[in-house]
Amino acid sequence: MTGGGRGIGRATAVALAELGAAVAISARTRLELDETADEVRDRGGRAGVFVCDVSDWQAVIEAVGQIESSIGPIDILINSAGTLGPLARTWETRPQEWARTIEVNLIGAYYCTRAVLPGMIERGRGSIVNIGSGAASFAAPNWSAYAASKAGLDHFTRSLAVELATTGVRVNSLHPGIVETAMVQTLRTATPDQLPPRRRKFFEDTTAKGEVYAPETAAKVVAWLASDAAGDLNGAVLDARDDPSLVDRAVRASR
Repeated sequence: MTGGGRGIGRATAVALAELGAAVAISARTRLELDETADEVRDRGGRAGVFVCDVSDWQAVIEAVGQIESSIGPIDILINSAGTLGPLARTWETRPQEWARTIEVNLIGAYYCTRAVLPGMIERGRGSIVNIGSGAASFAAPNWSAYAASKAGLDHFTRSLAVELATTGVRVNSLHPGIVETAMVQTLRTATPDQLPPRRRKFFEDTTAKGEVYAPETAAKVVAWLASDAAGDLNGAVLDARDDPSLVDRAVRASR
């Protein structure tokens, strides 16, 4: 579980633990990871904390080794680590910040997937869920790095699914909709230089209409997609905002 220190990642760690999974929680900030682990344990679940920067291949390999030696084989991977990246016109962004978004959101997902897949394929089972975004599907100004990284993640999902078709391992991508996270808070309060006012208003209006999901709601969909209940899906790119029935299916499956 990458990006497990807060937001959707934290809520998903709790949701998976409640379904009986031993959860390995990874992120760069130890304090947030400890808080997530405490929440999992308070609910009777099992959790291990592993500090890791997903954009560092060697760090990912070491973390996977530690997880497998202390918790066991990795049967589920949730690629939830993500960063919004620079909010500015592309020619005014800092190249290092733009590239960093690709490194975390896309290359990081590849690194984690690459690290766990050999074991999954050898065991003949496994489920990978990539946390995508509706930003992958439309063009909007001032967040080209984020949108490009998420579009790349969706196509990575589809391509990988074709490769995995006969292995017993499946991979899917979820656009969780607008979820109450630090990222959405940033978009709601963005300056005109960061985000055009009409685009910021979209996030303000969505909030006012009560159309923002709680992280716990999104987590139920992620956990359902990772579980055998969604075993017929491979290579799917699902959007909770376009198909609200996903939330209903996930909630029913969690009861």
